[in-house]
Amino acid sequence: MSILKRKKKLDSRNAEIESYALPIRFGPEMRVLIIGGGIAGLTLAGLLQQRGFKPRVVERIPEYGKVGYIIVLWPSGSRVLKGLGLYRDLIETGLPFSTYNVWDEKGEMLKSYSVDEVSEKYGPMISIYRSELISILRKNINPENITMGLSVEKIHQTPDEAIVTFSDGTRESFDLVVGCDGVRSRTRNLVFGDVPLSYSGMTGWSFWLKSGIAKSAHIAEYWGTGKFLGIWPTRNRLSVFTSIRSPKGTPDPVENRLDRIREHFSDFGGVVPEILANLEDPTEIFHDEYCDLRMDEWHKGRVVLVGDSAHAVLPTAGGGVAMAIESAAVLADELTRADSKYISQSLEAYVSRRRPRVNKVQDQSRMMGKVAFADSRAVSVLRNFVMRFYSSRLHLKYWDDLLKEPI
Repeated sequence: MSILKRKKKLDSRNAEIESYALPIRFGPEMRVLIIGGGIAGLTLAGLLQQRGFKPRVVERIPEYGKVGYIIVLWPSGSRVLKGLGLYRDLIETGLPFSTYNVWDEKGEMLKSYSVDEVSEKYGPMISIYRSELISILRKNINPENITMGLSVEKIHQTPDEAIVTFSDGTRESFDLVVGCDGVRSRTRNLVFGDVPLSYSGMTGWSFWLKSGIAKSAHIAEYWGTGKFLGIWPTRNRLSVFTSIRSPKGTPDPVENRLDRIREHFSDFGGVVPEILANLEDPTEIFHDEYCDLRMDEWHKGRVVLVGDSAHAVLPTAGGGVAMAIESAAVLADELTRADSKYISQSLEAYVSRRRPRVNKVQDQSRMMGKVAFADSRAVSVLRNFVMRFYSSRLHLKYWDDLLKEPI
């Protein structure tokens, strides 16, 4: 072998040795940044902290407050809170429900379903105010690990680390950056570019009922033609979720909001007229367009997305919160077997474990949207006829298929 070839071979070996000489952090030693202190971010932070990690959480709002409306947590998500030691807080704060009633727009019942058999097998379905669930999840987080009123402006990646520039001008390096900042994720935009959301064709309003409205421990949904109004209970309050078919980007000025809602649901019966009559403050009514999100990639380099940032689910399935919590649990599990050099292997495993289940729930939520929001009179009449004879067995099988799967 010539001297030149020997030198090249030696240089190659030295380069390989140097690559292994770089600082490698294992499991809890890794520097993890979680962007977004919502349900997904706090769940992930709690699980990592439980395993000895010291994740840093940044949340753009200056302080937690009374933000959001009712959410429903499936037993698959509640199980994660059991592992965090927070389940007792959950059941004492939220409301387990047992009955799900569907009515037509005139107020005639189409079907009443019991979920008792599902609850006995897997655990209760729990409805809870979003801010109350946030407060529960925060109990397990070291306050020193959460920085409020701080956002991320830039993320620069090298093969060995992600260098983050924050809104206060400071910079810090991390082995992993996790975007948990919701369906309109800033992290996703910075790293993956403009990823369009899939608009369902539905827009609507959410609000709390005033104290004068009769309270119920049962879910009541009114299905019309291209319209929907659902009443969802939690402890000491009722939340209303509405939806109509509408072109994307339709304006919703606050000053005429009450008139629009009353006009759209003026033909609804049951308790809906009482609800409409008691609407008062339009600024306390939340408006949104209902979108979901499917991405080809959930991670790029040292940045990974969790929850709605990666796989938002339409509210028609009520599974978005459980999917976010499940994904946080799976990522935490994979990171316990990771190191800073080969972290991409853990991220690939996380995606492969989660994508099939999330896709399944998204498919079902889209299908349910087409049924509940049927936009032709002929289709909605047929739907209502079929609903009256829809087997409770098929309803239970639907939940069985969703909840028996391991995460």
